[in-house]
Amino acid sequence: MKALVLSTVSEFFRIRAGLFLVLIGIVFGFLSGAEHHAFAVFFLTASFGKLYLFLIWLFYALFCVQSLLQQLQQPEYGFIYLTRLWPAPVRIYRLLIVALGLLQPILYYGIYLTVIAVQDKILPNIWPVLLFYPVLALLVAASLEWKIRRPAAFIKRKSKSIIKLRFKRPVSLTYWKLEWLLREKGITLLIGKAGSVLVTLGTLLYFSTGDYDLRLPAIGMSFAYLLNTGISYEIYRWESEIWMWGRTLPASVFRQIGQIVKIHAMIILPETLILLRDGLLTFSQTVQLYILGLSLTFLLHLFFYKKEGIPEDSAQTVFLGFILLTFLILYKIPVLLIAGMLFLFSILVYPKWCKMH
Repeated sequence: MKALVLSTVSEFFRIRAGLFLVLIGIVFGFLSGAEHHAFAVFFLTASFGKLYLFLIWLFYALFCVQSLLQQLQQPEYGFIYLTRLWPAPVRIYRLLIVALGLLQPILYYGIYLTVIAVQDKILPNIWPVLLFYPVLALLVAASLEWKIRRPAAFIKRKSKSIIKLRFKRPVSLTYWKLEWLLREKGITLLIGKAGSVLVTLGTLLYFSTGDYDLRLPAIGMSFAYLLNTGISYEIYRWESEIWMWGRTLPASVFRQIGQIVKIHAMIILPETLILLRDGLLTFSQTVQLYILGLSLTFLLHLFFYKKEGIPEDSAQTVFLGFILLTFLILYKIPVLLIAGMLFLFSILVYPKWCKMH
């Protein structure tokens, strides 16, 4: 069962992590909380709202089916066809689990609709939506059952296209790192950015409830930026395991530091742009928070080099560092001063922590 879930659900989200990242950026970057609420109320109360919602969810379910059928044509997934040897009740149950795993995004949105229904006292309108789930789950499971009973007779290696566009890969370390993250570590990238975006939205929501200074978003965004720890660690792995000769190249220390800062500046950019969406923070305040986040992720990345990976007590170390940073912010030490101190410390310890070989 574990192998089935890993080779279908996990692989589906890993391959399409870039697509989901774009969708998260569009949904959370361009729509405010009031607009999300309005869409939810429309789906629950409008005359054809539930029909529109079902069609959207059906389109996603068909997308899952089409992607899964293409995926099972690859030779490395041949073992999945042996699942037809399972007893029928066991096979149906496990295929339904796989279907629900693929339908996770609409399951989460259904929870949001339920919360809105309770909040606006329109709970009776939610029950038809709940009937969509078994229908869509059965559709995905039935498609998978159909494919399992018809093993792939051939593998389509190349597709003939009338128009072929040549795309030359840029000669850039930064591009190679981002490409590797999207291709090989898509789930880590998706989870890290989703968590960071949610904390950013929570920080803005709380900030809008009263008259606060920059300290509140500084603490909240520090936590949001630290949620990119997994992504930063994958970059460390790329530098130490895949691009192993990177630190032996004839590049100055400041150029190497610039490469690290550059990739992390791109990683934490999405949640920073969200800060500008509602106009709660000025541009200068957003820049201060961005520089603070950049200094935090830079120091954290160097910490992986010092420990040669993620040690067992890394969570405790990061948590204690966050507590110390919180105290510094609460004592009204300027955000730029804290960021400057972190950058200066990181530059001083870089030659020692990132030992040249």
